[in-house]
Amino acid sequence: MAKISLIIPFHWMINWPFFLHRCLGSVERQTFTDYEIILTHSGLMAANSNRAIQSAKGEIIKILYLDDYFAHPDALQVIVDSFKGGWVVTGCEHDNGEQRFNPHFPSWNEKFAEGINTIGSPSVLAFENKNPELFDEKLSWMLDVELYLRLFERYGSPTYVNDVNVVIGCGEHQTTYVLSPEEKQKEVEYVVKKYA
Repeated sequence: MAKISLIIPFHWMINWPFFLHRCLGSVERQTFTDYEIILTHSGLMAANSNRAIQSAKGEIIKILYLDDYFAHPDALQVIVDSFKGGWVVTGCEHDNGEQRFNPHFPSWNEKFAEGINTIGSPSVLAFENKNPELFDEKLSWMLDVELYLRLFERYGSPTYVNDVNVVIGCGEHQTTYVLSPEEKQKEVEYVVKKYA
C-alpha cells in the first residue's frame, strides 16, 4: 500500500494542458516516492474529488488540484514528516503565470461558515484515509470551507505546517471568478444554515 494517495481531480479548464504538465512535473520531481496518483474526471469538482478519494489506497490522502503544483521537491516528505493523524494543512504561494507571490500560512477563525477561508485551497490539505470525509457535492465555491468544518468537528485543529508547500494557480479559470456573487452567496447561506 502506498503511503500517500495523491488526488488530482481533472476537468476541462482554460489552458488545461499547461496546468496538467506543470502539476505532474512537480510530482515527478518529489524526493518522497511512496505514492500513488489518482487522476479522475467525473462531473463537477466536488463529485470528481470524491471519486478520487473513494479510490484512494494510501494511508494519507493528499489533494493537489490540476492548476496547482508542489512548491519544492521535498513537499511530500514534509507532509509525511509532519503527519500525526487527522489532518494537515500547509502554507502556499500563488502563481498568476508571471510570478509566484503572496505566501499564505493557514490559520483557523470563527467565521469559516461565512466563507472566511484562512486555511486556503484544498491543495494545502492532507488527511488520513480512515473512512475519509468527502466533499459536499452541493457546493463549488464553499466546498473546501465546508469540508474543513467537518474535519475540525471530527479531529479538532489540524496540524499546521508553516512550509510553502504548494503553489496555487491563479487566473480566470478559478471558481472564484467563474461563479456569480449570487451563486457564492447562496453557498454561504447553505453552509451557515448547515452549521447554525
